[in-house]
Amino acid sequence: MNKIRVNGLNLVSTVVVLCSTLAMAQSTTVSASNSVAEESLTGTVTSTGRVTHQYSCQRNQTQQTCTLASMQQGAKFVLMVGEKPYLLDVNQHMIESYAGGKATVTGVVSNNHIQVRTVTNPEPRA
Repeated sequence: MNKIRVNGLNLVSTVVVLCSTLAMAQSTTVSASNSVAEESLTGTVTSTGRVTHQYSCQRNQTQQTCTLASMQQGAKFVLMVGEKPYLLDVNQHMIESYAGGKATVTGVVSNNHIQVRTVTNPEPRA
């Protein structure tokens, strides 16, 4: 019967290289699965107070002043895309000029939440 002799240093080196390779492969897989694509959605900028009917507009208010007044009552900005509301994670100053009107919001969409990167005027339809 032949005995295989393994040098302790060679075995340790082999194990270290194998573990490093596995760790690099795992970190590459994690990085790829964590990459998140941005989306652009166009809709009407309103507030949670208006969507839930907790805030009613006054007769003399425009859509913009009504939405901003709702925000002063503690509401959050919402983008209504059709019948679906998206809660906007955005700096208030970045979006308040769009309040009550149309906007195209670009950011990371997760369920009914958008982490906003940019807000622009919607492109006119051809």
